[in-house]
Amino acid sequence: MCSDVSPSEKADGTTDVATLAAEYEEFSLDIEEQPLPSYRTEELRVRIEEVRQTLAAEGVASAGQLQQLLRTVTEALADVRAARVVPVPEGRDLSQAVPGANDTGAAYEITETEQRKATSVLIDLLFTVVETPTHEDRRREECAARDDERAARDDERVAREGDDGDSDVEADGEVDDTTDAGDETDFGLAGYAGPE
Repeated sequence: MCSDVSPSEKADGTTDVATLAAEYEEFSLDIEEQPLPSYRTEELRVRIEEVRQTLAAEGVASAGQLQQLLRTVTEALADVRAARVVPVPEGRDLSQAVPGANDTGAAYEITETEQRKATSVLIDLLFTVVETPTHEDRRREECAARDDERAARDDERVAREGDDGDSDVEADGEVDDTTDAGDETDFGLAGYAGPE
């Protein structure tokens, strides 16, 4: 039985698979426009595409894929937040710049507007990853549906038995404890005189 799983455990705002796949496609394009180092952009694109393809094929993503994408997005977000904010520079090469790594000889520099926009895109992507259904989410939904069906069948049975008068359980689910005073239950002990 799956009754220990409540529907509230499902991520809030989960959307249908087609909408999620379209959102991931849009994020893939948005990431290309952000001032991220090229290796980070490429890694994000690969992870996003993996999730999008699995969604299209199976209707859910694997927990492992989502964890990898979540890690990559979190690292990219840390890169953006750690970047040196500068006025608009004339030219820069982000492909070799690694935030916080002094051995590259180049600082990871972005403007305040770029930092704000990139942060917003990455945070939106984080929320989408969290809302993406997994095989476990589908199992929970199926268990909840089975529990609902079982409860509905039980309610119907109780209502039927209550209508027929064959049960001490009334239609509203309460036990009818009003029995006739003269009724006694026979346990097959009539005429038993006890040990000799």
